[in-house]
Amino acid sequence: MTKRLNVEINDVQFKALKEFAKRYNCSIADVLGNYIADLTQIESNGSDERILAREYFQRTHLAFQYN
Repeated sequence: MTKRLNVEINDVQFKALKEFAKRYNCSIADVLGNYIADLTQIESNGSDERILAREYFQRTHLAFQYN
């Protein structure tokens, strides 16, 4: 079962994300979905990707706010 997720981003971020997805011939949902899969370690793209997704999150300010 899939769930719909609403994410609030500004216009500049949306444009950049849209261009990023277009560059790799995929959708914004594909980009975010793959990151989420690696971050949650469910249906991920491999062990290196899981490690890198977690390390990236741990380096962000958000991780420090809630840890």
